[in-house]
Amino acid sequence: MLKRTVGVLAAFGLALMMLFGAQSASAATKTVTISGKAFVFNYMDTPIPGATIKVREFPKLSAVTDDQGDYELTVPNDANVTPYIEPGGPMDLPRYNKDGSDKGTLTNTHWNTIDLQTFHTRGQNIENANFQTPRDAEYIGLKALLAIPSEPGIGRPDQCVIVTTSSARNVRGVDYLTYWNNTPHGVPGATSIEYPGIDGPTYFNDDVLPDPNQTSSSIDGGIIWPVVPTGTYRIVTSAPDAQFASFLATCKPGRVINANPPWGAYQLTAGEKPLGASNVAANVVSAKVTRKGKKKRTATVVLKSGENIDVAATIAGGGMTGLRTLALKPGTKRLTFPIAARNKARKVTIKVKLTDASGVSFTTVRKVSVPKIIKKKSKSGKRK
Repeated sequence: MLKRTVGVLAAFGLALMMLFGAQSASAATKTVTISGKAFVFNYMDTPIPGATIKVREFPKLSAVTDDQGDYELTVPNDANVTPYIEPGGPMDLPRYNKDGSDKGTLTNTHWNTIDLQTFHTRGQNIENANFQTPRDAEYIGLKALLAIPSEPGIGRPDQCVIVTTSSARNVRGVDYLTYWNNTPHGVPGATSIEYPGIDGPTYFNDDVLPDPNQTSSSIDGGIIWPVVPTGTYRIVTSAPDAQFASFLATCKPGRVINANPPWGAYQLTAGEKPLGASNVAANVVSAKVTRKGKKKRTATVVLKSGENIDVAATIAGGGMTGLRTLALKPGTKRLTFPIAARNKARKVTIKVKLTDASGVSFTTVRKVSVPKIIKKKSKSGKRK
C-alpha cells in the first residue's frame, strides 16, 4: 500500500536477459540510473522538493529531488541497491491539480524516512522508483493502529515494517498523471507469503485501513507486515486469476520498507516475465583459474548475494566436468573446482545458475583461461 507509481518494460532485451541471464547487459555498462518521484503519502498532488535520496549499499551516492519531487541517481550495474529517502521539513509543500495548476500548499509538513525494495541492477535503468512518504500524522497513526513497538512520536520501529501493494498492470509503464488517474489500483484477492517465513501480513480493506479480518487484498491492494525481524525476505504474491512479481525486502531495526507501485508486488499479464531488477539479488563477482606451484590449478568462483539463493555451478573443458550445488546465504561465498594436471584445455566454461525463492533464475556464463602446468626439465634441459 503506501500508495503507488510507474514502471517500464524493456520488452525484447529484457526477455532475453530473463531467459539467458544478464551478463551481456552487465558487461556493456558499468552504471545505470534509478529515477522516480517523491510525494506525500495520501497526497498524490503534493511532490516533495529538496529531499535527499540515498542508497544503503553505497552511502556516498545521493541525489536531491527537484521542484516536482523528481530525482535521478546513478548507481553501479550488477549490484544490489536499496534506495531510501532521508527525513526532512517541516516546510510548506506546493500542491498541484492534475492539469498542473496551483492548488495551494500542504503546510508545516515533516516527512519520514522510507526505504524501497532492494533492486538488483541488470543493465537497464530503473524508472518510477517512487517514494510515497508519510507525514508525521499518518506515520504515527499507522504505528498506533498496528501496535508497532517503536520509539515515541515519530521514532523509528524497534524492528522493521514491510509494506507493498498488489498493484494493477495499468499503473506500470505509464506517466505519473495516468498513474494518478488509475488510483485506486489494487488487485483484490491477492495473498502474500515470505521466504523465509515470518508472521503473515495484514491486508488493507476497501476503506484503506489494515484489517485483521481481511484474508486477502482489497481494491486498495495494501499489504503490511508490521513487525519483522532483521533479515532479507523475498515476498511472493499470488491470486486465483492474476500473477505478480516478487520483491526483496532488506530489514534492519528502524526501517520502514515501502515496495510501492509500480514496483513491489506488481501485476503481470499472461506470459509476462518480471522486470530484471525485481529478482535474484545476487551475482558472480569473479571467475578465474589460478596455478599454485607447478601443477596445482584451481578454478575459483566468487558469489555475492543479498538473499537466500539456490546455486548450481558447472565447469567444463578439456574432457572434465564438475558440478557444485548449494544454498547460498546472504554474503560472499567462494566455490572451487580442481583442474587435473593432465587437462590440456586452454579455457574452461563456467556456468552459474542463481535461483531465488520465487523460482526466477539468471544464468551467468564465463569462459576462463587456464594457465599451463610447468613441466619438469629433462637431463637435456628440455621440459618433458
